[in-house]
Order: sequence, then structure tokens, then C-alpha cells
Amino acid sequence: MKRLFFSFLVTFSTLAAVATDSVTIKALFKEMPDSVIPYLSKNNRLDLIDFMESNMKAEITNAFGGKSLMTALTNDYINIRLNAACQLDILLLSTAQTTDNQSYIIAIVRTIGNENDVIESESPQFYTVDWKPLTAVPLLTDTDRKRLESHVKPLKISKFPDKAIN
Repeated sequence: MKRLFFSFLVTFSTLAAVATDSVTIKALFKEMPDSVIPYLSKNNRLDLIDFMESNMKAEITNAFGGKSLMTALTNDYINIRLNAACQLDILLLSTAQTTDNQSYIIAIVRTIGNENDVIESESPQFYTVDWKPLTAVPLLTDTDRKRLESHVKPLKISKFPDKAIN
């Protein structure tokens, strides 16, 4: 009887540990409140995921009547072109130390512009995994800090036409 109880205890402890480490951006994106990205309703988000998983073009008509396109979906990253002038990078990032019993945070980087125009990212917005805004960003692992920095695009003055500078 003790062995059976011990076996159940070990099994459930292992399953709980695996469950907490299997956080994916896809699962978090499905449960994201509509207020975080008003362009995309829950049905829009579910459709984008379904299209990507079916190897189809992941394009939907957004809440404002325009087209939005998901171009990347991995366990820790999503890229969505909301419209012709705005794209989102949504990243699941690891914190270097657990804060408020959480070892992950979500970062959303909005980038304005396209390859033919000035491209600039807004400051990233950070959320807990239950989509509560963070006022202070926890220390990130070096790898995830570099991942985040690679998605933030500074204003490139060289992209301005000469007459706009003069």
C-alpha cells in the first residue's frame, strides 16, 4: 500500500512539474483578453492558429475590416502583420529569477512601418502569463534579453528622404 501511494505521489509530482514547464505562447495567445490587441477577437486568434497548424495562409479579416496575417508561430514566438503599417512580435521570455511565482513573462513589440518606409518599434509591453500588465520588467535570461532586443527596431534616420531631413 505504501509503495502504491508513493508511486502515485511521484507520478503526480512529475506531471505537475512537466505541466508548469510546458507553457507555450500559443496557449497564452488563445486566452489573451481582447483588450490587449483589439484588432483580434478570440475567434480571430483561434483561426490564425488553426490556419498555421494546417499549413494554410493564416490570414483573417480583423475587427476593423482589414486583413491581418500571422507569419510565424513557435512555442515561444508569434509574428502577426496587423495591417500594412503595423506588425506585432509576441514573445514568451524566461526570467532570470522567479518573480511572483512566475518564471515566464510575455513581451509584445509593436513595429510601425514596412520595408518601404521608416520602421520603428514602440517600447515593448510586458505581461504576466495571465495577461496582467507588468510595471517593472523582471531580469531576463541573457538569451531571452538578446531575443527581445532583436525584435526591437530603432528609428533609422537613413530611411528618411533627403528633403525630409533638410
